[in-house]
Amino acid sequence: MEYKTNSKEIKNQITSTFDDVSDRYDENRFFFISAHRMVEFLPVDDVNRILDISAGTGIVTIELAEKYPHAQIDAVDLSQGMLQRARTKADRKGINNIKFIQGDAECLPYKKIDFDIITYGYGLFFYPEMKYTYQALCKIIKHGGVFIFSSFTSDSFSPYADVFLERLEKDYKIETPKSSRKRLKTTQQIEELALSSKPLKVEVKYCPIRYPITTMEWWSLLNNAGYKILLGKLSEEEFIQFKKSHLKEIESITMDGNLELNADSYFGLVNFKDQSSAFLTISSIIFSQIKLNSLSSMAILRCRSLQPK
Repeated sequence: MEYKTNSKEIKNQITSTFDDVSDRYDENRFFFISAHRMVEFLPVDDVNRILDISAGTGIVTIELAEKYPHAQIDAVDLSQGMLQRARTKADRKGINNIKFIQGDAECLPYKKIDFDIITYGYGLFFYPEMKYTYQALCKIIKHGGVFIFSSFTSDSFSPYADVFLERLEKDYKIETPKSSRKRLKTTQQIEELALSSKPLKVEVKYCPIRYPITTMEWWSLLNNAGYKILLGKLSEEEFIQFKKSHLKEIESITMDGNLELNADSYFGLVNFKDQSSAFLTISSIIFSQIKLNSLSSMAILRCRSLQPK
């Protein structure tokens, strides 16, 4: 089996996969932690229009709607299944300032500078033409607006994801998408992308997100989000066989069948306030590791800001 590099094929795989996992996607707790942090980084005042790309099941979108109840929010995603889930959640909360749009970030219908904020949670690195997509989105942000996007660090999901990917490649000859796995993994990569558009200010914020999970919860993560794209390449028989062997392998390197999930993340915060000169401020905000058994027990123990010399 071969991982397709064709742009259309990749998008079809993404759409099909996330349609399939839409009713299970919210089992991944770190998405909620990350969404909360992302929205906390955003400004409070003078926000009228927001665009949430890769909105998924509305985890970030609903956080935005609650922070900005008077703003008009457009939530865009390739997957209709994910958007339907998001719409249902918003309806249950009585939220009515969100417009849900099935669409592609590379060909959005917006023709003018229109948005105060654009958010892009864990999706930009999937796009084959990532730089083009980023630059196109920058063109529809108002003067004084903000673009924030999230990505995982190079250590996120290690070492267990490495075991997962190596086994798929070695035993099932599945070629994994190495290019997207390496994108936006460092502050330097995020800065380079951000500066590719136009004069701006950039902050790179780092947030450790870690908590204990069982091996079965680890499998749920693999089967309910982006890694499902690769699992979908297995036949039904191969899927059952791989699940059994992978869990056995993971259990052999864990303590009592438990492991610590590392979902450490970067947030690229791009501010368009100063159009006359280009400058870069790299700010790494270090939060204590988040240890929790549920979202209600989440606590940040310390916070410090580092400025590079």
